[in-house]
Amino acid sequence: MLKLLRKFLPILFIVLLPGCAKDELAPSIPVKEGTWWNDEVFYEVFVRSFYDSDGNGKGDFKGLTQKLDYLNDGNPNTNSDLGVTGIWLMPIFPSPSYHGYDVYDFRTVNTQYGTMDDFREFVAAAHARGISVIIDFVINHTSSQHPWFTNSAQGASAEKRAWYIWDSTNPGYLGPWGQTVWHQKNGAYYYGLFWSGMPDLNYLEPKVTAEIKEITRFWYNDVQVDGFRIDAARHLIEDGQIQENTQATQDWWSDFYAFQKSIDKNLMTVGEVWTTTANIVPYTDKRLDYCFEFDLSYAIVSAAKNGNGGGLQSKIREVVNSYPDLQYGTFLTNHDQNRVIEELNGDLNKSKLAAGILLTLPGVPYLYYGEEVGMKGVKPDEDIRRPMQWTAGANAGFTTGTPWRAINSNYAAFNIETMKGDPNSLWNHYRSLINARKLHVALRRGTCEVMDPGNSSIVAFVRNSPGESMLVVHNTSSTQKSDAQISCSSSTLSPGTYAATEILTGSVAGDLVVGTSGSFSGYTPYTTLAPFGSYLIKLVRK
Repeated sequence: MLKLLRKFLPILFIVLLPGCAKDELAPSIPVKEGTWWNDEVFYEVFVRSFYDSDGNGKGDFKGLTQKLDYLNDGNPNTNSDLGVTGIWLMPIFPSPSYHGYDVYDFRTVNTQYGTMDDFREFVAAAHARGISVIIDFVINHTSSQHPWFTNSAQGASAEKRAWYIWDSTNPGYLGPWGQTVWHQKNGAYYYGLFWSGMPDLNYLEPKVTAEIKEITRFWYNDVQVDGFRIDAARHLIEDGQIQENTQATQDWWSDFYAFQKSIDKNLMTVGEVWTTTANIVPYTDKRLDYCFEFDLSYAIVSAAKNGNGGGLQSKIREVVNSYPDLQYGTFLTNHDQNRVIEELNGDLNKSKLAAGILLTLPGVPYLYYGEEVGMKGVKPDEDIRRPMQWTAGANAGFTTGTPWRAINSNYAAFNIETMKGDPNSLWNHYRSLINARKLHVALRRGTCEVMDPGNSSIVAFVRNSPGESMLVVHNTSSTQKSDAQISCSSSTLSPGTYAATEILTGSVAGDLVVGTSGSFSGYTPYTTLAPFGSYLIKLVRK
């Protein structure tokens, strides 16, 4: 019942919001069965770097629980929380590495973060606030310290020998990016795509699949997580030297999808399939619920960085035409990439623009922790996963001890406490956009039709849902634009005259006159568009 209720929280939020006239409310439409995630804004968290509750320099579950009210306090009448409604946790399983992507026990948690009881308390506290929780599920490989592998390595007759990929001689070929994938141990060679400390599981062995399914059932039914982010989903099964996107991998995911939905149709999987749009699409055909759209993320960041509006518009068209029901995950950068503010050369206006684009496009948006305050970070990976910047005080308010990794140098000005107090800050911009997405079903679930903006720096599209329409306009240029004339030859807008109001500022835009087939020409919402400006224009038919 609680999981069902959380699917409808965005609609309840709209209904309960005080101070809004009835005709100002976004119309509620039925939440499509099995796609509750389309109503969420997710927040990616590295537990080690989020908040340290005990002063040992490492973030933990209790610290994460203490900071839940920052993410969403569950009260729609307050404005001090960021407003996200989902959390993705990077790996929480026991691991010999700081990052956790080499797991040696899938049925418990990393003791550096706390106990299973601590984690269960976190999940319950998140759910009480209407926040869904998904966890990183690293099933392509394990740690070389996992008991399964140590048994497997004992020899050809070992009980779990077939759980990994062994060869008596070195096959000699390299991996997809030229890396060594065959590693020697005890007189034989095992396959490990990423490195010798991460041996790949053998999914041609039925017992491996059966065990992973039972682990999935455990975390969903017993621990009550809401879903899984699947790491390295395209690498599960190799076909000789073809080490990604094999038919056997696709078939395995089809089988897993059927199992997943047999547990609960609301159990969610989002895949990391780090490749092109065309290669991602097959994974969303009843294999994974959706996958992260990497090409789109590059296009968003490029548009904000270089004013490449035309390139982004082309990519949006391709993406919305490629995925059924707009099922894909959107983001700017994540834990494997330089932080977005670094990609944008430290420019806060460009960062605001990128946020605006992300949170007005269809799909399921994800923010990387600290993105909302402009946290810095370039590789190595440890430096893009530095501790969260809470305050301008000692250690940025992250810990009373010595942080596991040095705090970013910009924390005195780029922190939550400081930015919350500035109405024009990046943090408040993110919060306003997240709130707008909650309030307007067209931004969460509406179709997306790209318009002709008449200028290569302008990105314009209509988000349309039953009972609500929104025209979104972004100026990706560093200069004011006075020649934006938006047109389209056809759209799903009904013919008529529409009153246009920008929802973030309440400013009135010029009426939009729509003709037959939803066409209109030369629409100018404002005389000028501000540099890096984002406009969310609600269209109400007169």
